[in-house]
Amino acid sequence: MTKKLTYKKGEMLFQEGDPATTVFLVTEGMVKLFKISEEGKEIILGFLTPHDLFGEEVLFAESTRSLSAVAMDTARLCVCTKSDFEALIRQEPAVAMKVIQTLGEKLTQATAQVVDLALHDVKHRVMHVLGRLANAYGTETPRGLSLDFRLTHEDIGALVGASRVMITHVLQKLRQTGYIATDGRSRFIIRTPLLQGTHMGVEGTTPATYSLCPCFTDRQTVS
Repeated sequence: MTKKLTYKKGEMLFQEGDPATTVFLVTEGMVKLFKISEEGKEIILGFLTPHDLFGEEVLFAESTRSLSAVAMDTARLCVCTKSDFEALIRQEPAVAMKVIQTLGEKLTQATAQVVDLALHDVKHRVMHVLGRLANAYGTETPRGLSLDFRLTHEDIGALVGASRVMITHVLQKLRQTGYIATDGRSRFIIRTPLLQGTHMGVEGTTPATYSLCPCFTDRQTVS
């Protein structure tokens, strides 16, 4: 039921306003979801990694994309049309439950972002977003949870709604207080005190390791 697609780093999967007719499942790599404000400023809405489903809004209405998606690195995806995905849900109730769970998780994340913007200063917004990213995508190391992708200061600013200058200042303070560190590849390591301070804990936060999706076992690219 799926078509296999491969996108290069920086390649757009779709843009805001495009017709929404397909559902995507990430099987390898990372995808960034974002919007562009009227002033031309990028607002990052989240990142997707293997086994993340997105585009499921096509199940509820004939619509256009409300955001844009771009490959952060080489990304492989399974793509399913709306009609085929609806048929799959009718045949497999467990898939329907997974879609509901995914939507619930996205709503929780969106609510957390809104609360951060409304109630917290930039420092705590940065701490919260780094904590959430570490729990979702971090790899456990002796120094803390290491993010498996590189975040620029501009990326963090787009996630929390702050300027690059302010983000640089906040990150410097977090390094000095031992909340974060960086490795030799300029990737963030989120230390235990930050995770505890944002009430996120470290137990059970290491993501599960998945094998490559069966539809990519041949590792072929289909255009």
